[in-house]
Amino acid sequence: MLWKSFFVMLSIGFSLSAQQGFSYGDSILAVVGEKVITAYEVMQASTREESRLPRELTVQQRTEEVVAIRRRILSNMIDHELVYLEFQALKAKVPESVLQERLNQAIIAQAAGDRAKFEDLLYRENMTLQDFKERMAKNLAVDMLLYDRVNRGITISPVKIQQHYESHAADFNQIAQYRLEVILLKKDGRYKDNLPATLREIQAKLQSDTSFAELAKEYSEGANAEQGGDQGWLTHMNEKLQGLVLTLKPGEVAPEPLDLGSSLYLVRLAEFSPGSNSLTKEVEEKIRKILTAEEENRRYEKFLRELRLKYPFKRMDGMN
Repeated sequence: MLWKSFFVMLSIGFSLSAQQGFSYGDSILAVVGEKVITAYEVMQASTREESRLPRELTVQQRTEEVVAIRRRILSNMIDHELVYLEFQALKAKVPESVLQERLNQAIIAQAAGDRAKFEDLLYRENMTLQDFKERMAKNLAVDMLLYDRVNRGITISPVKIQQHYESHAADFNQIAQYRLEVILLKKDGRYKDNLPATLREIQAKLQSDTSFAELAKEYSEGANAEQGGDQGWLTHMNEKLQGLVLTLKPGEVAPEPLDLGSSLYLVRLAEFSPGSNSLTKEVEEKIRKILTAEEENRRYEKFLRELRLKYPFKRMDGMN
């Protein structure tokens, strides 16, 4: 992405000398091996995330958020370079076939398969095709090594899943949910003079297969009439209403209206989602993903701690 404007001298804790002609983008934020990471590179990488910050933030709040984003991105860049140093030390290689496949995918995605157009897009970004291939090869190298050291071969045993469930059961137990459609008729509303006749009319149309939602739009005096009387998913209801709903199967309409004082309610149970307080297959899969992510994070941090001790690097933002 081409940069058209930059934040001017946004302090993120650096100690920089004031020189004639100096700009924030020229500053060096980190050195990893022989790789120099500049503020310009960090700002390039953070621009999309910064653009999503809420507009209502104060200047101070926005500055703090931007500082946090850029520091996190700088940390990620440093980690990326450390992993690449290890890939090089292992004398590993990215298969040329994999690199060419990824390049072809990029040309298709960015230029509809037109190589000349793709190279022109790169030129506008001050990048050659060779530059792009080298960057892609580096990213693939990092991905390959991280997969080998972090992602590969993780197995979560049924015992660990059961233990996690027992320790966090409240996080996974599900309450039964009901999605209702309702036609509400007020006793002192627009049908007050012929309420029984209106009820008979509605029920007759229901028996002739007229859509409940269409009848709700036509007759209901409730707030959700335009939505076909849809009340959304409910977990808690009036005791009388719940008693009625429990007698219905999904798709059924209660044979008689429910009288709740000032109004009558014709109720249809549109959908039902049963509750659960057991280790279902769905819950088991959620827990497996959680534990897998935790193991990946543990492996990643262990691997990076080893690399930080093995290879020289320095960051100049006051964070160590």
